[in-house]
Amino acid sequence: MQQYAVRELHELVSLLEQQGNTPDRLLGEILCAEFGVEECQLQIALQRQKKQSGRHLGRILVEMGVLSAAQVNAALAGKLGIPCVSLEALKISEQALARVPVDVALQYNLMPLGEHDGALIVAMENPLDSDGLEALRFNSRANIAAVMAPAQDITLAHNKYYSKFDEDRALQENRLDAVSARPDLQLSPQMMAQQARTRPIVRLLNAIVLQGVLRGASDINIRPGSEQVMIYYRIDGELQYSRTLDRSLLPPLVSRVKIIAHMDIAERRLPQDGNARLVRGRQCIDLRLSVLPTVNGESVVIRILDRETGLKCLHDLGLTKRQRSIIDAVLPMRQGLFLVTGQTGAGKSTTLYALLNEIRKQNPHIITVEDPVEYSIDGVEQIQVLEKKGLDFSRILRHILRHDPDVIMVGEIRDRETAVIASRAALTGHLVLSTLHTNDAPGAVTRLLDLGVAPYILGATLLGVMSQRLIRLNCPHCLEADPAAAGAEPLAGGPSSYLHGVGCSHCHYTGYQGRTLVSEIMPLSRELSRLICQKASHQELMDLAVQQGMQRMRDCAMQLAGTGRTTLGDALAISAV
Repeated sequence: MQQYAVRELHELVSLLEQQGNTPDRLLGEILCAEFGVEECQLQIALQRQKKQSGRHLGRILVEMGVLSAAQVNAALAGKLGIPCVSLEALKISEQALARVPVDVALQYNLMPLGEHDGALIVAMENPLDSDGLEALRFNSRANIAAVMAPAQDITLAHNKYYSKFDEDRALQENRLDAVSARPDLQLSPQMMAQQARTRPIVRLLNAIVLQGVLRGASDINIRPGSEQVMIYYRIDGELQYSRTLDRSLLPPLVSRVKIIAHMDIAERRLPQDGNARLVRGRQCIDLRLSVLPTVNGESVVIRILDRETGLKCLHDLGLTKRQRSIIDAVLPMRQGLFLVTGQTGAGKSTTLYALLNEIRKQNPHIITVEDPVEYSIDGVEQIQVLEKKGLDFSRILRHILRHDPDVIMVGEIRDRETAVIASRAALTGHLVLSTLHTNDAPGAVTRLLDLGVAPYILGATLLGVMSQRLIRLNCPHCLEADPAAAGAEPLAGGPSSYLHGVGCSHCHYTGYQGRTLVSEIMPLSRELSRLICQKASHQELMDLAVQQGMQRMRDCAMQLAGTGRTTLGDALAISAV
């Protein structure tokens, strides 16, 4: 079913006026023509409907796993001629918002959009929801004209408009003033907990987090200023400003974060870390929360750990055929060290989890040492580092070696002791996977030598090094020739000029949508092993690796730019590193 993007109320009215012109079609015909339902699947569902009197055809298809509930709703809207609209660019008037109580809008997942000829126009995920329509008529005392909108659009609209309502309610209920917002003011833990549990504060924090999830953010920043609190989302690696809150909302908001993350609500002078879980329908999203005291109050960063995006298969990482063949040759090994390197936020943990997912198909005994454990993996024994209790990487590694593992994953090699133990474990019959912070693949060798790993051990155990970055991808919905790349010679086989996204509703007007991996993989050959034992320089290792066929990260980035998947500027930024 076609989805119409609307910006003004008159566009909505025009779509509603066309409602009567929709040709009468059977629901099954729409499902087959527009939603990919096969004729045999439809016939099975119809047979079941005959045996189960009163059962809805769409519900039967959902139970069969053929369609989602949203697809069934869209098909019904198409049959009845109800418009399906995108709400992101639509400005909603305060008069329309005032006609529907917040609780009703949230309970029935609907959004008032405007008024026309005495009727209230409302967006609903399911425009045939009789309970929601009846609640609307009772509360608004008006006729209802329903349009359909995706659930995500409605939720984003709730966060955009009703979170402001919650902010105002929080200010009123807590009676917070400029004095109570002072970072040096010591409120009692009971008072802080009471403020944090008020419904407006709870809904305000939920709205901030849920908007980050829906927009695909990796992190949410709640930053205190001297007069205001700023909310930022990190999307595709870039910080994007979202909104400003009243300064007096900071203490109860931070207290709410501490409560859900099981932190000490009374502690305001020391950094604290914690974890929480957001359950949204059948989707579980883990949150890693950090609170840091600053001169303006406590700053909060919430890391969003979504299994659907964080746990990837190898074929989803964006590796070239040659790189994948190198990885496929390393993973069956039962002895040796394989490293993933890159800057902070380069996706190293995601790559390690993808490698583990591939390895566990062979059913080995896998033990991991992580700080923190970001994702739980079935069939893998995962250990959380607790440095405050003396349980660090090196101490855990010593005990792991007595626990009969086949594969060991060390979240990060940070010090000499961890590097030496990991190398010796790789030498004594274990496949060891880990990460380092280096700019390129040969740099991992020099880094481990600096940490004190003996050259002969490293030369004998190292299987390979993968160095990686994340690069932003152009939004495919708004591609145009990139004026900043005018005059640059395009790559052979690609478009006639370099492309960039100009910004649209699909990418929140940033021009970018998603990121992918650019990497270089250096498998260890006999010649490279010999150079390591001779303590060769970084440049000598790089020259030999390239001579033996290693594709540099900058070459991968330029290939993406040459095919229009990223901008020339982003590719050159990778090349400059």
